[in-house]
Amino acid sequence: MTEKTMSPFANPEQRLAKLSMAELSSLYDAVDLARQTLGGIVNQPRFFRGEDYNGAGAELEGLIDALNEFAGAAVDVAKTASPSDPDAVAQRAWLLLKYSVRCGDSLTAHAAEAAGMAAQVEMLKKLEAGA
Repeated sequence: MTEKTMSPFANPEQRLAKLSMAELSSLYDAVDLARQTLGGIVNQPRFFRGEDYNGAGAELEGLIDALNEFAGAAVDVAKTASPSDPDAVAQRAWLLLKYSVRCGDSLTAHAAEAAGMAAQVEMLKKLEAGA
């Protein structure tokens, strides 16, 4: 099995680490949209048998779980990355904020996190301009 034919859900971290921050953020957005879309589809009556998922519903739920893990891998790669380019730092910040907002419920925490990331991007821009 080649890297191109390998399941995208099998150990994605090594492949994702090769992506730029912009590519990683775009991939996260696409996976998030797929998760949301499948979440809407699986909640249709045709995927239930009584109160529980039928076979097709269970398969879709498994696919949603795999997409959740894949999106988590993209976030983990972004968390461990150390970009020095201001644009890449900004892309990383957006990705981490999107994930944080999706998982949390504290506006104060999100505002503080965003302010810290914005300050880091601005500092890097000033350092780059002064170099």
